[in-house]
Amino acid sequence: MVQIFKSSQFYDFDFKNTSVAYLNRYPNPYAKHVLSSDTLECYVDSEGRLNTTRLVVKKGLLPDFIKPFLGQSLELWVIEKLIIDRNLQKVLAYSANVDHRRFVKIQELLTYDCSSGLTNLQVNVRFSSNFFGLKRKIEQWSRDKFTNNLLNHREGFIYVMNKFKRSAATPLA
Repeated sequence: MVQIFKSSQFYDFDFKNTSVAYLNRYPNPYAKHVLSSDTLECYVDSEGRLNTTRLVVKKGLLPDFIKPFLGQSLELWVIEKLIIDRNLQKVLAYSANVDHRRFVKIQELLTYDCSSGLTNLQVNVRFSSNFFGLKRKIEQWSRDKFTNNLLNHREGFIYVMNKFKRSAATPLA
């Protein structure tokens, strides 16, 4: 059975702060598991939307039941596709792991809707595994781990947004 996670969160930030913060969210003190983030492609499409593709490398600890197969910790490569649409005041981000997909495939869709002056974040994540004998356990563990880490994600994003909000409010000398 595939595990699904959905949530919604409001932030008191506008489109400009949200989009700039998303593009610059690493490093931050709440994302110590992120080892690197590299932009592979960046362009403006015919509709005026900024499109980026990034490769993010993350590291995490594994549950005891999977350590005999994969070891103590795991480096995970994640591809991220991002569209920033200034006309709709939206930031759309899709990410998925590109390795260890037999163990678990994690697909995440984030929608930041900033059309009201606030930012409404919609999170949709799908966890699926093809690991024979441990499929359900891996999917449930992955969903639980994601849910527990969501607070750090939110705190890190607020940290970055506040950093950019402060720098925008500081006049140049």
